Amino acid sequence: SRVRKPRGLPAATRETQQRQQIAAFLDSSTLAARLNTQISDLQKLQLSDGSFPWWPGMSGSVYMPATVAETLARLNKMTGALPTLLQSVQNRAVSYLDKEIADEVTRLKKAEKEGAKNLQPSETACHILYTFTLSGHKPNNDINYLVSLLEKMPTDLTIYGKANAAIILNHYGKTQRAKEFVESIRQYSVYREDLGRYFDTKKALYSWRDYRIPTEVAAIEALQQLTPSDTTTVDQMRRWLLQEKRTQAWDTPINTVNAVYAFLVDDTHASDKGNIDMSRLGSGDNSTISVDGQTVKLPAGTAGLGYVKTQISNTSAKELTIEKTSDGTSWGAVYAQFFQPSSAITSTASGISVKREVLNPRTGEVITGKQANLKVGDKIRIRITLTADRDYDFVQVEDKRAACLEPVGQLSGYHWGYYCAPNDNATSYYFDRMAKGTHVVETDYYIDRDGQYESGSCTAQCAYSPEFSGREGAHSYNVTK
Repeated sequence: SRVRKPRGLPAATRETQQRQQIAAFLDSSTLAARLNTQISDLQKLQLSDGSFPWWPGMSGSVYMPATVAETLARLNKMTGALPTLLQSVQNRAVSYLDKEIADEVTRLKKAEKEGAKNLQPSETACHILYTFTLSGHKPNNDINYLVSLLEKMPTDLTIYGKANAAIILNHYGKTQRAKEFVESIRQYSVYREDLGRYFDTKKALYSWRDYRIPTEVAAIEALQQLTPSDTTTVDQMRRWLLQEKRTQAWDTPINTVNAVYAFLVDDTHASDKGNIDMSRLGSGDNSTISVDGQTVKLPAGTAGLGYVKTQISNTSAKELTIEKTSDGTSWGAVYAQFFQPSSAITSTASGISVKREVLNPRTGEVITGKQANLKVGDKIRIRITLTADRDYDFVQVEDKRAACLEPVGQLSGYHWGYYCAPNDNATSYYFDRMAKGTHVVETDYYIDRDGQYESGSCTAQCAYSPEFSGREGAHSYNVTK
């Protein structure tokens, strides 16, 4: 049987439910109860040696206490004080990490005695040292030894490694070397007005669940500490984080916590209450929208909301003006909706480009142009090439096919990287993740009748941000018996 895409709730109902859920989530009593439950669960997970297992019943993993200690140290830095129970969890985790650092130093010194050259701390050890800088851990012989090795390391590290190394070296008095790492970070960054500043290099490790966002956050923190006057670069990097949120689902707490830390922490305005820049929580004023010089009235009750949508019905409008007066980063999109014959639809791309080709499946040759001459019984292959300018989550592709085409595969199913669902007049493809770059999908069809036919358009669109989409126009088919 064919699987069709499920229909969602009406927009108004969905938004109403979302607001109700947010109101319940932010209730002070509910928050306090949830916090107490989380602290209790965290205490139960911590083992007697101070480590944490990945799952109850498993042995401790150094990565887990390092991550927990880092998160708690950041929370303490932002707020100025941890609850007593969390401070106890933090102290025990740091004690465990102290032992891991001692073991690391023992291994390195043994290798040094055996004649090993170019010794350097492991990535885990650097993670721990970074956590120590946040928690104010006093230097000792083991830490000093690792810092001395870190100071000698070349800048040929990952962006994440350089950022953490810069923070560690700066904390332990090696400021000049730390600034060299930060300068290397800045040189590796690239800037686009619509995306902000980011790292388009293999030195910024990529995983949609782990590395890209923590890498950006680490770079932001290093720049804030070492070059506090360079607020422009930091703001541009924060813009990239916001743009990533537009097109991706941060479905892990690590990514969300990292991003919140990057936006709220401010090392240039430390106080007794922590390093949170509360001004970033302000919503600002709505932008002013005008059409042909006439201000558009926004829906009532939208002041202060993070998202405002308005509809303009004016077929003769020639000029749209949007004026933004508030600080910070904002974005918006304009959609024009109208009817036209499928033959008049042209190709367009906004973030995602689409190219559709008709191939001979035996030879792989492209059947020339938008006009295909075929015979009943022929088998053809439709190749759709998608090019994404950034990382997207949840991209839906719809290929509206001509009436003379019948899919060879009638059943829906998961293929390499996407889900394919043949429907009555179109074949739909769903990507839960579409990384930056080129992606190709191919589907075979039989020609089952003669005549003159025309396909519909082929569209690709990010479900998270519909303004990022691409489209290719119709193909025509001349089929003979």
